[in-house]
Amino acid sequence: MLKASMKLFSGSLLGKLAGALREVLLAGLFGTSGVVAALRAAQSATLIPVNFFTADSLSAGFLPLYSRYRKDDPHRASALFWLVVALMAIASVLILLLLFLGSPYWIKWLVPGFGPLERARTVQFVQVMGLGVPFYIAGGLFSYLEMGHNSYSLASARASLQSTGMIAGTLMAFEFHQPVMLAWGFTLAYLIFASWGLGRVMSRGWAPLPAGLSKSDFAEIGREFWRVVRPLMLLPVLLQGNIAAERAVASLLGIAASASLDYAKFITDTGVLLLAVPLGLAGLSAISQMEDSQSDSLLRGLLPGLLLATVPASVALAAHSHLVIATIYQRGQFGPEATNLTQTILWGFAIGFWAQVVSYVLMKALSAKLRNTEVFRFMALALATNAAINFGLYWVLGPVVLGIGGCAYGLVLLVLSTRALNLGRLLVGRLAWLALGSIGYGVMSIALPKEGFIALAEVAAFFLAYWAAFITLVPSLRRDVTTAMEKLRLRNV
Repeated sequence: MLKASMKLFSGSLLGKLAGALREVLLAGLFGTSGVVAALRAAQSATLIPVNFFTADSLSAGFLPLYSRYRKDDPHRASALFWLVVALMAIASVLILLLLFLGSPYWIKWLVPGFGPLERARTVQFVQVMGLGVPFYIAGGLFSYLEMGHNSYSLASARASLQSTGMIAGTLMAFEFHQPVMLAWGFTLAYLIFASWGLGRVMSRGWAPLPAGLSKSDFAEIGREFWRVVRPLMLLPVLLQGNIAAERAVASLLGIAASASLDYAKFITDTGVLLLAVPLGLAGLSAISQMEDSQSDSLLRGLLPGLLLATVPASVALAAHSHLVIATIYQRGQFGPEATNLTQTILWGFAIGFWAQVVSYVLMKALSAKLRNTEVFRFMALALATNAAINFGLYWVLGPVVLGIGGCAYGLVLLVLSTRALNLGRLLVGRLAWLALGSIGYGVMSIALPKEGFIALAEVAAFFLAYWAAFITLVPSLRRDVTTAMEKLRLRNV
């Protein structure tokens, strides 16, 4: 699992570096303008129906079941793959028709705060991005099939390819004064991704036609797949509904808030992609083949290090949110007002960043154990909390409510998932010490400089010195570091 996680981490890191360049270019060339707001809304409008049909069917349904079948009966694994191919092909056609024919109505509902110009531009973007939907779905399926064969090239390269396409689209849109090129960057990136995935799958013989299976065998495979994904059928409604609600609230807070939301989320999403997603996806394949005692031992060994990495990072992001946003984005069309708005949203997300990372890994562990009924219940409560905060308080709190809702989502998931996996005692003691350290860091960081690259270097030096000293002084945290380093040493021997 560690090897797989590191492969995904390296790919995610490269993808996020490309993503950072994309966001910096977008901010410098277009700022928080209506073009950016339309692009963000179009991405949500395109991916909400895609993920509604495919996200959990592929990650939490297909991959664990395929891994088990492949271990016991490769023919049944092939049959499952072709069954899912047929289902995804139908989904692609339905989504494509929905986006082409229904986008004006869909956009009017999704971003009620947009004016006629931004709404028309968003519809145009959606129709172009809709052409990329079949390739998006096919590439995702190929990447999960590859993971079922303990290979991770497609999954690790996906973010880089998307960012490269979006960078090209951003530059073309600015150079030729054609904003629609932003949408074409997305579509062409996934055309390349799906083509590469198809070639990789076919050249390695990972998708042979199943042999020696009767109709009753196919029916049994279909029933088992349905049994695995059935508890999650309503989850996409909640997940994508939550994204739609967040986008709607952002539009009601103004065009600038709608554009700034994703600039802020990019920061915390980077951490989730680098830390949680590699561990979570690798865990889906590995834990699904483990006994409960083995998987419990794995999680208990993993979580202390994850807390040590994420809690200090959360505190630093919240304490230095203005410095982070100004350093990354403030240039060109992205001025001080955009910085202040974006850092306000980032502050809320940053507080709950650590909980989002840890809960993501734990929820994937529950899916790997095929405990998807619990996954649905936990996600439903967390998402309802997020939506209630956004809609209930946006008119009082303003843009910061977007980040606070995301923070509450992560905390609710963390509490429920740790209780389900009997990990509460392991976390409570460590969190108490880390909370104490976080308070101390927050107080001492008030005196640190707020702007400039020199200030960023001073903050980084203080961050490292403070947490190194604090962890050294707390025996339980010091043992966690020592244990993690010893495990790494033994693996490299």
